Amino acid sequence: MTPQIVPPSILFVPPALNSDPWSLVAPLYDLDFEEFDDDVTMYRELGVRQRGPVLELACGTGRVAAELARAGLDVVGVDFSAGMLGVAAERTRGLPVTLVEGDIRDVRLGRQFGMVLIPLGSLQHLESAADVVAALETVASHLAEDGLAIVDVEAPQPEDFTSGPRPLVAHWTRRWRDSLVTKLVAVDGVPSECRRQVTFHYDIQPNDGPFRRVSHEFNLRTITSGELELAGRLAGLELTALYGDYELTPLGDGDLRQVAVFELAR
Repeated sequence: MTPQIVPPSILFVPPALNSDPWSLVAPLYDLDFEEFDDDVTMYRELGVRQRGPVLELACGTGRVAAELARAGLDVVGVDFSAGMLGVAAERTRGLPVTLVEGDIRDVRLGRQFGMVLIPLGSLQHLESAADVVAALETVASHLAEDGLAIVDVEAPQPEDFTSGPRPLVAHWTRRWRDSLVTKLVAVDGVPSECRRQVTFHYDIQPNDGPFRRVSHEFNLRTITSGELELAGRLAGLELTALYGDYELTPLGDGDLRQVAVFELAR
């Protein structure tokens, strides 16, 4: 697959939804992160220590990439969604960020990076174990000899192994442009396939206009620490540390995150 280099000055027009299922919700996506930057400090400190450059796989709307670039790091962000990259292009305008439209399972940029990231559960959008290995092969192929790779996924929880639908949950209500937006989340567990089927509903009520609902359905894979270690090994990576939070506390029972640190296998 030949990557498409996306100049940050370009504002994307979302393509057909069947080719980019995230395009419809891309303008709303960052409402989830209005009060969240817990992981950015960790990435900034590690990126500065590694002296860059940084490759972020599944960069989405550029939330992390922009902050790393503001810290003086050269950043390349890869995402398959042109709609998400459109938001990222606006956010990173004027910063040392290059955006690439590509699939993290097979994109190859022909260069190495001091740090490679897959932040905040993005790896969980890959549906099979083979996909997870393929993504980590992409990490390995771009990691410098002394480089550091960081993969952040949810730590498995008991409810991840419960089948069937959960009650619809109202996640938040926030102001967006001239509208009030309420996000509702529906989850249907399929533990036999190590996944959850998730649906986001965004109920949008403009100050002056009709109510509308925007919905987006996707799968999230449940990934254990053992699967991370094995997938990394198959990809040519060594799992060197596993943390349970962004303060880099060793992973323990009850933690909500798994922050895995990989280096190239020696």
